[in-house]
Amino acid sequence: MDELITIRPAEADDLATIEAYAALEGMGPIESVESIRVAVNGDGDIVGFIRLVLDAQGVCHVNPVVVYSTWRGYGVGRALVEDALEEYGELRLVSRGSSLAFYRALGFEPVEWGSIHPPIAAECDGCELYDECGPVPVRKRSESTCGETSRKTSD
Repeated sequence: MDELITIRPAEADDLATIEAYAALEGMGPIESVESIRVAVNGDGDIVGFIRLVLDAQGVCHVNPVVVYSTWRGYGVGRALVEDALEEYGELRLVSRGSSLAFYRALGFEPVEWGSIHPPIAAECDGCELYDECGPVPVRKRSESTCGETSRKTSD
């Protein structure tokens, strides 16, 4: 994977590409590159991104992971998630039903809705696509954290 992509913090010039990828996935606007990491290919083109949100307890929530369609299947999403997990020690997110197999393969396990940062969980409340989407709250802790909460508590 190291030959295919590099993961780095998003920069202001990346915002238009990030917003375009989010729009392709039917997501609302991404207003800032704060807390976003991007995967770039050897030519420096963005091929995916992950946005990370810390809750009041310092637990990291993913909202969302997006990989450009032609780069799916090359481990970009896995690399973005593993990079975040290494940084924070625990990740929580709401998986679209269609993505659940991906997260399960990475070792994520279902959790109660109350474990998800309320602003993120609220995005599913009343969503007209809720039944079609089939959202499932999940989490994964890094084996190296041995039950600790996230190592990083502020950005």
